[in-house]
Amino acid sequence: MKESVIDALDPVLIPGGPLARLRSAWRRDILLRLGFGIFVAVALSTAVYTTYVMKTLRTEAEQNLRERAERLADVLSQALARPLFDINSAAVSSVVDASGATPEVLVLRVLAPNGAELASYVSPLREPVAAIKVHRDINFTDVRRSYPVGSIDLAFSRQQMDQDLRRQIYNTVAANLLLALGIVLSIFVVGRRAARPFADIQDGLEKLTRGETDINLSGIGREDQVGRLSDAVLRFRDTMTRLRDAEQELRELNSDLEKRIDARTRELTGSMQMVSDSKAKLQTIVDTALDAVVRMDLAGRIVGWNTQAERIFGWSRDEAIGLALDKTIIPPRYRYDHRRGMQRYMAGGSATRTVLDTRIEVVALRRSGEEFPIELAITQVKSEGQDSYEFCAFIRDISDRREREQKLVNANVMAEAANVAKSEFLANMSHEIRTPMSAVIGMAYLALRTEMTPKQHDYISKIHRAALSLLGIINDILDFSKIEAGRLEMEAIPFALEEVLANVSSVTAQRAADKQLRYLVEVAPDVPPYLVGDPLRLGQVLINLANNAVKFTAEGELELRCSVREPAVDDGKATLRFSVRDTGIGMTAQQKSRLFRAFSQANGSTTRHYGGTGLGLSISQQLVRLMGGHIDVQSEVEQGSTFHFDLQFALSDASALKKQAALYPAQPGELTLQESPRRAARVLLADDSLVNQDVTIGLLDLQGVSVDVVHNGREALDRLHAAGPDTYDLVLMDLGMPVMDGHEAVRLLRQDSRFDELPVVAVTSNALAGMRAQCLEEGMQDYITKPIDPQRLYSVLTRWLGLSMKVIPPLPPRADAGGQDAHQALAELRALLAEFSGDSLDYFDSVREALATLLPPLTMGRLTSHMEHYEFEAAGKLLAAAARDQENP
Repeated sequence: MKESVIDALDPVLIPGGPLARLRSAWRRDILLRLGFGIFVAVALSTAVYTTYVMKTLRTEAEQNLRERAERLADVLSQALARPLFDINSAAVSSVVDASGATPEVLVLRVLAPNGAELASYVSPLREPVAAIKVHRDINFTDVRRSYPVGSIDLAFSRQQMDQDLRRQIYNTVAANLLLALGIVLSIFVVGRRAARPFADIQDGLEKLTRGETDINLSGIGREDQVGRLSDAVLRFRDTMTRLRDAEQELRELNSDLEKRIDARTRELTGSMQMVSDSKAKLQTIVDTALDAVVRMDLAGRIVGWNTQAERIFGWSRDEAIGLALDKTIIPPRYRYDHRRGMQRYMAGGSATRTVLDTRIEVVALRRSGEEFPIELAITQVKSEGQDSYEFCAFIRDISDRREREQKLVNANVMAEAANVAKSEFLANMSHEIRTPMSAVIGMAYLALRTEMTPKQHDYISKIHRAALSLLGIINDILDFSKIEAGRLEMEAIPFALEEVLANVSSVTAQRAADKQLRYLVEVAPDVPPYLVGDPLRLGQVLINLANNAVKFTAEGELELRCSVREPAVDDGKATLRFSVRDTGIGMTAQQKSRLFRAFSQANGSTTRHYGGTGLGLSISQQLVRLMGGHIDVQSEVEQGSTFHFDLQFALSDASALKKQAALYPAQPGELTLQESPRRAARVLLADDSLVNQDVTIGLLDLQGVSVDVVHNGREALDRLHAAGPDTYDLVLMDLGMPVMDGHEAVRLLRQDSRFDELPVVAVTSNALAGMRAQCLEEGMQDYITKPIDPQRLYSVLTRWLGLSMKVIPPLPPRADAGGQDAHQALAELRALLAEFSGDSLDYFDSVREALATLLPPLTMGRLTSHMEHYEFEAAGKLLAAAARDQENP
């Protein structure tokens, strides 16, 4: 073999021309044939693979590019639907210009339904480029109907895709050719080095056949196959040498084995005696066990029966041994199933195996015929025979436990029923109270827009404020009932934290300013600006905590702070800490312990002095717990309090917020319209309450809207069918009416296609979650809760009637000629406030005009705010300062 390799690699030794030498080398050298074959195989496979891969890549690239173009067209269609529907050219142009940020976009044209071009974008590339073209029609859809508003034509460039494919072809071909050449060269180099050790191995084997052991192998010490083969030859030589020594060692081991057998025999004899003693101890343990232990053989007969089994079942051990198990402790109705299960198990079925090695609860039979519940665990035990086994059952009487469990279940059912009844009662009461509250608030609102005397204006203003305060309490009760009933769900939507904090500040800052408190809002620099969560409930909690801080702080400052508790990691979530600190009256440890209980405050004097129901903090705690946190408080008496909680939020960005805004447009209350010329609007009101009819008519009369009234859904349908689809511009539909309610009326109305475009707005006192979605699903366009908020009503009408409606402010009271000494009024009011007298409010109303001539407007406004919120202590301090200013001008 060594000579053949040398001859193949040295062409001088082979006579003849180059072709003859090559032919001879081809026949004699396997390395040459192997290298050439591998090179040809790699070249062919490279060509086939490259062709297949390039076709596949081209197909996938074209498919991916077309999918990108289709997705871009879908996104543009959704983004342009509302602007095209509103004929908002600026918004359309903004979307078209923004598409230029995508380098693959060559041409984008936005067309009107008649084919006219509204906006376009053309790439600045001058060279012709292959492109994929997409056409997409754009429709705007509201709840009931879809409107064609235009279409777009999109050309997507293929230039980058073609360049990437050509680059991949060149790289693949070059890499495979270099690989083929490297493989061929490696074969020749390795082959020359591998030939020599094989020759040495051949010589060594020939010596071994002749009985010679002086072998010299060049492959010794190598870690590859040649080294292992050389080591095997040496081990074969050593084995032959050791074989003679092994015979002598075998004789010595045989003698030692006989000695060990004798010792083992003596050990087994002692072990058998220990086993006999252990069986006796085991039987004693089984007899004293608290559970019944019953053993059964494969024939179904009882072979083991302990003392506890005698007590539970009433059979003695001598009576039970040998009896069939199914005729003693198994009730008759289960005996057939027991025999079938044993047959399946013996046949190798798996159904009975699920009963083994587990605890189950079944019914057993006493000797007296009484059935009772037991806890049963069955195991398989190897018996004395080599292929035989038994079943061992551990049985526990659970009659007492079942009785206790049933009592607990009954008590739990009663407790849950009581909780549900309480929650439903609170929800129903809140619902029922809203109907008369609508009349109180609405009539007070309308009365304030009429001319009145100062006393009348003051009385009606107090009625209106008190009614709004009562509505807030009702809303708190409704939230509390929804939380207890488990029907309050948290949203998870993108939102801007800055907007939530700005809303909290705008709602609560005025009351702090009225009391001359410093109001600080601090957000740490590392707080993420965009989050995913429930911004409405987060704002509700912060507003409640801030209002509480203002209520119980007479002087000093209030701080609302947000910081990062745990920064975002790989899961994209950050933990933020929200805290509200004040310098108010503080609390003791005992007061803090009952702070978050429903319908309770720190103490009774707090309720009398500051007012409130005690529900706010309880609801806030429940809301924070639903969001995954917990409100804690640190407080000292006369040193202020700090409320804080930690919440974890997923991170978001501005694009997600914009997408959220596109999917869910702003609520009607957030919409504003430019001033537009007045046009006649006619509204049909369906409501069975005469008082609510008067309130709604009065609110619409202020805006110059004509109103027709019906008393139930049947009358509404008859009026609409008689008048036709073009008579009314909108229908205000109360949902709870006699004869036919609003739900049924709208369902029947939507069956008539003539009224598809007539907007219907639901008016109801049901403020539970899910009502809005139900109304929209039934075919209504919007939803208003009672008591009717005038601003909300005007916003809804603005949206659906296209009219610009502004809230009309109340009229000022008529001038009153009466007068009173201002200094005397100031002194008497201070005396009443010092005593916390309930007459101070009435006296303040009677001397308000006189005090206005003595006190500056800013001081008068703060005094009015303190009196309206029953903050008598703060009002007294303000009047004392004003008196000092009067004495020392």
